Amino acid sequence: MCGFVAVMQDAPILSVARARRGLDAIAHRGPDEGNEWRDGDVFLGHRRLSIIDLATGAQPMQSADGRYVIVFNGEIYNFRDLRKSLADAGASFRTQSDTEVILEGYRRWGSDVVLRLHGMFAFVIWDRSRRSVFAARDRLGIKPLCWASYRGALLIASTLEPFHAFDLSRRVDVIAVRDLMTFDYVPTPRTILDGVLKLEPGSRLEWSFGADTPRVERYWRIPNATVESAAPDEWELEALLERAVARQMISDVPIGVFLSGGIDSSLIAALMTRHTAAPVRTFSVAFADVHLDESPIAEQVARQFQTDHTVLRAEALDADALLDLLARLDEPLCDPAFVPTYTLSKLTRDHVKVALSGDGSDELFGGYPKYLLGRVQAQSRGGALLFDRCLRAVPWRPRGVARAYSRLLSSQDRIRFAWARHGDFPVFGKDMRQLLSSAYHRAADVSAYFEPWERRAWRYGQRFDTNVLMRTDLETYLSENCLVKTDRASMLASLEVRVPYLDETVLDRILPVSSEAKIRGSQLKALLVPIARRLLPKQVWDRPKRGFGGPLDNWLAGPWSPAVETALHWGKANFPIFDYDYLRRLHFLNMIGGGTGRALWNPFVVLAWAKAHSVTV
Repeated sequence: MCGFVAVMQDAPILSVARARRGLDAIAHRGPDEGNEWRDGDVFLGHRRLSIIDLATGAQPMQSADGRYVIVFNGEIYNFRDLRKSLADAGASFRTQSDTEVILEGYRRWGSDVVLRLHGMFAFVIWDRSRRSVFAARDRLGIKPLCWASYRGALLIASTLEPFHAFDLSRRVDVIAVRDLMTFDYVPTPRTILDGVLKLEPGSRLEWSFGADTPRVERYWRIPNATVESAAPDEWELEALLERAVARQMISDVPIGVFLSGGIDSSLIAALMTRHTAAPVRTFSVAFADVHLDESPIAEQVARQFQTDHTVLRAEALDADALLDLLARLDEPLCDPAFVPTYTLSKLTRDHVKVALSGDGSDELFGGYPKYLLGRVQAQSRGGALLFDRCLRAVPWRPRGVARAYSRLLSSQDRIRFAWARHGDFPVFGKDMRQLLSSAYHRAADVSAYFEPWERRAWRYGQRFDTNVLMRTDLETYLSENCLVKTDRASMLASLEVRVPYLDETVLDRILPVSSEAKIRGSQLKALLVPIARRLLPKQVWDRPKRGFGGPLDNWLAGPWSPAVETALHWGKANFPIFDYDYLRRLHFLNMIGGGTGRALWNPFVVLAWAKAHSVTV
């Protein structure tokens, strides 16, 4: 796992010193090695976390004929099969790395090389002959890639940290702040920085000197459900998952698995034990709060499969440590689970360099109760409009009416209400217009708060049924929240995390299957549960689903309260997008009785990040 910077320019628009500062900013993504390659004013820089071919896999890597140069972040799980195909066609190889396979694949197949790659990846290839650039990102965006056009140059990097170091702009995108308040993340292609974009998952980019902007196209999209795609039985599915786990265990360094005690990670641990002679390394985190601590169940799984299990004791962050952690994010991410995910990654990194995770199972197999809303066809009652107008007429939204308000909504609006953290709703805790300063309502386009999600949903249908909800979540919540959270938290700890449930072999078989086969009646994950019942302890599968988090209200009112005060004080003087009387009231209510911490958390994260990076609106 790695990080890279690519500066494509035919004049010294961005100096080598600034390019190197950008590369240094992502040293945590590749602490083992750092190299650069230059061709005139073109600069390619790479930071390496060595996983495969430790001796000869250094980057930037040049093709044997000297024409192409690549910087690459990720792992290609079918690289050995591709290498054999290319060798049979006459290609010769100097290394044992998957990086060189991408290079040789591009020489033979051009931009269609991405159609053959199985894995998690983001890369940039510089063609010295044509003086052109090709870049791509994996299907679901497990690995990140950002870019910007700058005075005729093209700047590409793994994450936003290099763009801060390039010192091009310190202005935030107001719409991106609105999206953070709505979804907890900034949907692609936007980033928090005005003028810098993310490459969408499943996309490729091409650019040559003289072009104003790159040509970007999707090479892969999530397929719709088809009648012809029958669901696999439990034996076919078990074999499918086992093959995915086995090929994602390829590594030249120690590997383990995050073991939470839930179905997803426990199945991965069980399947891993079939493919190694040594005990599987498993890691869980223990919390002091017994209501949050799932480590005893994880230990039962570890005992059953005789893993080499480590329980990592989570240490509570103080206010200064929290501010420091949020400052290290490349852009704000408002999922509170980022904090314990970083803790788990940091502690795991003391033992192994690679860990497998259960990310993606809920979205792919139907693990969230919210997906049941896709079956509800509630219609708005006659009093809904009047109730809405009355609520908007009062200056302070009354507490306790959100549940009654949501029951009056149509099925489509009820889903918007459930999916959005804040929106254009006149109820306490959901009202974007009270959260944002009135001067920014127009710039933030508050009424269009749900447009980034709906634009993706309409690719799959005009009605938000369960099939549409699950597919849209794969493109949005999974790709832009869960996978980003895991990537940023783990890479801040210099740990590579792999996600077998999102292996291409699993996606190709399961995505076309209808949601009716994945959620039967009220049984979530109906395809996985029979396997879990057969292989795992009852305590794993016979209990309600839990999220990975902590008592946010208590933390914000207790040890993190000084951090909130610091952020609000700085924000009122420097970051006028929020209504600080409203935020102070949220903080006060949380201090005296709790219950508002989740509404306070998102603006707090943005302020903590903005203060650290000295950005402006």
